[in-house]
Amino acid sequence: MTPRKLLAALCGILLSLASALALLAFLLDGMGGSAPLMHALMQRHAPPEATGLPQEHYPAMVEMITDYLSGREQDFQFSFTDGEGVQRQCFHSHEQQHMADVKALFDLCRGVLLLSVLALLALGGGAYTLRDQRRRIAQGFLAGALGVLLVVAVLVVWGVADFEGLFVLFHRLSFSNDLWQLDPQTDLLIRLMPLNFFIHYAALLGGTWLGGLALLALAARHLSKRWKR
Repeated sequence: MTPRKLLAALCGILLSLASALALLAFLLDGMGGSAPLMHALMQRHAPPEATGLPQEHYPAMVEMITDYLSGREQDFQFSFTDGEGVQRQCFHSHEQQHMADVKALFDLCRGVLLLSVLALLALGGGAYTLRDQRRRIAQGFLAGALGVLLVVAVLVVWGVADFEGLFVLFHRLSFSNDLWQLDPQTDLLIRLMPLNFFIHYAALLGGTWLGGLALLALAARHLSKRWKR
């Protein structure tokens, strides 16, 4: 194989990896900042009788959380007046500190999305200069997409078999402290977002990402066959 053909195959692989990363970052930021989605999942997995938060305050609570994660809100706190006229602050300082760590991950996610898009533009330019090797580029893209699909499939199987173990590992890798280990008896945050809440979120995210990757792989396979002729 000539150096030009190797370069085209590498360009295709890098294009697929950048596409997969951009799609994941886009979905994470979009789903994490979606108030309707979060509200629906809280209603299903964290009803008022389990959280102690009155039903009428859910929309405003969800809006505060999603605005905070999206960077539109600076303070992670929610207060309301209970039936006895007492003003209640919902979150303790350690819950606020943990959500500050979570927000940093979302900020990182948006940075990754920007870098991935820039990488796609640069690689797209490279692919254009190698357009005489477009079949090699498509084959490299297909190989990279299939590799990512394999990794995602392994994570899906792991999540189905032991989601809690995967969840704990993610938190230990993502955070440098133990503030994520909340107590449902005292901390509203974990009552609003129990394990089943995250399982549902992960299923939606993983399923959408998997579907997107599969479509990219199918498109690359089609083009590699078409350009062969």
